[in-house]
Amino acid sequence: MKREFALPGTPAQYAPDRRFDIQHYKLQIELDVERRRIRGTCSISLTPIADGQRWAELDAVELEIERVKWHGRDLELHHDGKTLRVNLGREVKTGETIQLDVSYSGAPRRGLYFVGPDDGYPDKPVQAWSQGQDQDSRYWFPCFDSPHEKATSEIVATVPAGWFALSNGTLVEQTEAKGGGRVFHWQFDTPHSCYLITLAAGELSVIEDSWDGVDVRYYVQPGREADCKRTLSRTPEMLALFSEKFGVRYPYEKYAQVFVADFIFGGMENTTATTLTDVVLLDERATIDYDVDALVAHELAHQWFGDLLTCRDWGQGWLNEGFATYSEYIWREHSEGRDAAAMELDEWGEQYYGEDSGRYRRPIATNVYDEPIDIFDHHLYEKGGRVLHMLRQVLGDDPFWRSIGHYLRKHRTGSVETRDLARAVEEATGRVLDWFFDQWILKGAGHPELEVSYAWEQDRKLARFTVKQTQKVEGDTPLFRLPLKIRFRVGKSKKDVDYDIEITEQQQTFFFPLEREPSQAIFDPGKHVLAQVKLDKGQPLWTCQLAEATEAIDRIHAARQLAKTGGAGAEQALIDALAGDSFWGVQAAAAAALGKLRTSAARDALVSAILETEHPKARRGVVRALGEFRYDETAAEALAGVVESGDKSYFVEAEACLALGKTRSERAPAVLRDAATRDSFIDTIRQFAFRGLAEARDDSAIPLLVDATRYGNAPHGRRAAIGALASLARGRRDREARDVRELAEELLRDPDFRMQSAAIEALSSIADPASLPALRDIVDRDLDGRLRRRSREVIRDISESRDSGEQIEQLRTELEKLRKETMKLRDRLDASETCANGTPPAAKKSSRRAAKKTAAKKTSAKQRSTRRAARKR
Repeated sequence: MKREFALPGTPAQYAPDRRFDIQHYKLQIELDVERRRIRGTCSISLTPIADGQRWAELDAVELEIERVKWHGRDLELHHDGKTLRVNLGREVKTGETIQLDVSYSGAPRRGLYFVGPDDGYPDKPVQAWSQGQDQDSRYWFPCFDSPHEKATSEIVATVPAGWFALSNGTLVEQTEAKGGGRVFHWQFDTPHSCYLITLAAGELSVIEDSWDGVDVRYYVQPGREADCKRTLSRTPEMLALFSEKFGVRYPYEKYAQVFVADFIFGGMENTTATTLTDVVLLDERATIDYDVDALVAHELAHQWFGDLLTCRDWGQGWLNEGFATYSEYIWREHSEGRDAAAMELDEWGEQYYGEDSGRYRRPIATNVYDEPIDIFDHHLYEKGGRVLHMLRQVLGDDPFWRSIGHYLRKHRTGSVETRDLARAVEEATGRVLDWFFDQWILKGAGHPELEVSYAWEQDRKLARFTVKQTQKVEGDTPLFRLPLKIRFRVGKSKKDVDYDIEITEQQQTFFFPLEREPSQAIFDPGKHVLAQVKLDKGQPLWTCQLAEATEAIDRIHAARQLAKTGGAGAEQALIDALAGDSFWGVQAAAAAALGKLRTSAARDALVSAILETEHPKARRGVVRALGEFRYDETAAEALAGVVESGDKSYFVEAEACLALGKTRSERAPAVLRDAATRDSFIDTIRQFAFRGLAEARDDSAIPLLVDATRYGNAPHGRRAAIGALASLARGRRDREARDVRELAEELLRDPDFRMQSAAIEALSSIADPASLPALRDIVDRDLDGRLRRRSREVIRDISESRDSGEQIEQLRTELEKLRKETMKLRDRLDASETCANGTPPAAKKSSRRAAKKTAAKKTSAKQRSTRRAARKR
């Protein structure tokens, strides 16, 4: 049985009642950067949805409410630190619009963040930025903080002199503040959810761009302008692509992207003004084999899916995140081709499978969670994106995009649920796909697990596929209905022939009449269906698939299968693919498969490929595969050469560090220590060097790794260091393991959210019950729902492991107790026999032993006599 997503005591969540329709927010705020405080007025225009409304309620967490006015008159208010209740003084009728002016101040711990230099990071820029998703806008201004309430917005922000302030919509004016500083007035006239209201301010350079009359701008810390252009240069092309594909032109007058320091997500799709973390700014070397197009495309697509249309409640959040994730595929398909895009689908599947097997299983849409952030996981993003891809396959391209355009136009500026998408599909195409949405989104959980076998019946000229659904049908996991294709290639022609099938039963057999035995027989060509498949069809077909399949993802899967079958034929096919396939992804998969074979020929082919493989992503796969050759000095020498001499690609060099550690070579520690001194994009070389030291089981590296966790070191390297320490401490309870655990507990209080997260994962890996109090403290006090949720999971896992250990120990104790009690019973039985016949127990035991010895001697003599007789014969 899979783990439950809902932890004990988790309630069902529903969208709150809307007693008022909020029409407009106007924020007039001043930033006190030095004290990290805000002060201002939030003016809220609202009208009752039904007559008889006398009280208005707003979310206002940890804000100091000074007064609330209506037409200049102070109103009675009650504020408990979370909810602001305002007595309107009379019943307000429908059709009547009122404006509440809420004067307030505060030092926000969520929602609005102040960042700046400190002793550890003296070069950090001074900035302030907001982050409202999912329910954090309430921490920096009073609001009705639910996604199904939409309003227009306006911000008048006073910031320090020399700063620029970015917000939603159009910059109406910028003026000098009376007391110093500058005032920026932004206005946005399209209704949107309040979690999308943004403010990002600091010393920022602007880079101007455009697309088809839309003002496109990028904001970045001065000195990083070239990196900014390099990172965002494809934005106009993305705007054009999405406007065409979605069937609705980009719906706003401007699109801005701003990079900020210490951002707690990768990006946030604030309407017309996306915020991005500055760690993704690309230097020139990073662009050799890396981009952040997926992030840029994801946040841009949200301007349609999430901003223009918004999930009605967070339980339907896949309608935001699933669409944005799938848009990453749409961009990759356009910019690099279907083969590269299919690899993203494959990676999403692996991420989701890992969460499903390792953490929990749940329906994509659920209203059972403690906090909305709990559901922002691989089910919501990656599985949601895969489901949309399957919907596209079921409908076909034209009907799919026609449905999406209809969905966007019908619900423009509104709130949506899954049923709205299903009805839009029906209205646009006539297809009723309720079964699809039920099984994949609303009711069903998990995914198909298929055992597929193929055979050719020569006498009847029939190709036969037998398919079994082997997933355990229980709870929310259903028997799936799966439309998909089977692909054959017959004869010398390289023409593929596809057949449609639909799997609806636990076991089905499909027959296909063909002129002759096919050279290829591919189940689900393109790997569109989200399913884990075990396919038995014989090595010759796999070899042919690797060499000649039309789609690269099918060749990649053939390489993986040949790694399992092994043998000289598989080995040569993989060597040929590594050297000759035209797509880097297949080369990398062939390299990985050769690493799994672990033969000397496979190793030699990989060593040669280091110099012969041109594409850096394929080369990365080559050095990664050499890490499979543990205690192999030939592999280790080749990897050490890459690390010492470097590579044009950061990521090849980094991967070689990790692989070298995995070989457990005596050379690894010294080479990796040197590599750990090198700076690189997102500190990737240092990260992998630290991981390599852990893989090398180099306990002497513990002081180095401990020092690397210190505040002020490169952030990505710090997080890798605590992970490496946890790996070295796993399964141990000695002094060094205790010190690592205590260090991880200290890092739970680190100022860097991601370091806190890494510390939780380290404690999960160490799995010492002594860490439970520290983890419970995170659950009790931390404001970040992600940290609280993960801490609760780790507490559960460690507790269950401890309970299991205690149960085993208790069983051992009980067995020992039972053994002793049995011996006592035997003694009492012997004593009772003595009383009956007068023979002492010791004498009886001695008598029994003597009898056994006599019998043994007789048996031994008889056996010797038998052996002598046998030798004579």
